[in-house]
Amino acid sequence: MGRRRRRGACEGCLSIDVRLWHREGRLRPNNRFTWSFWIDGRPSGGISVHVQADSVILKFKSRKLGSDEFVSIDQRVPITWTNCTLGGKRPWFLCPLGSLRCGRRVAKLYLGSYGRFGCRQCCGLVYASQQVTGRLRAISRARKIRMKLGGSESVADPFPEKPPRMHWRTYYRIQSRAAAVEEHVNHWIMRAFVKHARDP
Repeated sequence: MGRRRRRGACEGCLSIDVRLWHREGRLRPNNRFTWSFWIDGRPSGGISVHVQADSVILKFKSRKLGSDEFVSIDQRVPITWTNCTLGGKRPWFLCPLGSLRCGRRVAKLYLGSYGRFGCRQCCGLVYASQQVTGRLRAISRARKIRMKLGGSESVADPFPEKPPRMHWRTYYRIQSRAAAVEEHVNHWIMRAFVKHARDP
C-alpha cells in the first residue's frame, strides 16, 4: 500500500477573507478596490475587486496549470449574509468551484493549483497543524500551557507558578492537564533516547 500524498497547507496559499473586507468597510455595492498579497513580508501579487449586491468579481492574472504562461481571470464569487446572535449581519463567501459549484459557505477562499479561488476542500488543502505528528502536537500543547501561565516554553524547566488572580482550582486543573501531556512527551523522549543508545 502506497504512502498518502502530502496535501498543501492553507498557510502557504494566497487567500482572501470576507470577514476582513467587511470589517474594513469594503463590501459596499459598486465599490472597487485592489487587494495585495504578502508572503514573508514581501509583496506577492494582487487582485482587483468589484463589489456587487450579492457577489464580488475578482480580476487577476493566474498561471496556466503546467505552464509558465499567465492568463487574465474574471471570477465571480457569490456572497451571502447571516444574522448574528447579538444583532448585525455576517458575510460569507459561497465557494464557486467544483463541477456542480460547491457552494460551501466559508469565510476564506484560497488560490488553488487550478488558478481559481475556492474553499479549502475544493483546493485540496489542509491546515498546517493537521500535518503535524501526534508527538509534535503534544510538545506544542505542553509549551502553550506553560507560556499561558507566564513560564518558559521548555518542558525541562520547572512548571510555572500560579499567576496572580488565577483561582487555585483553575491552576490545578491546568497543571493536571499539563502533567498528562508532559508525561506523554517525556515517555516519547525516553523511548527515542533508548533507541538511539542501542543503535548509535
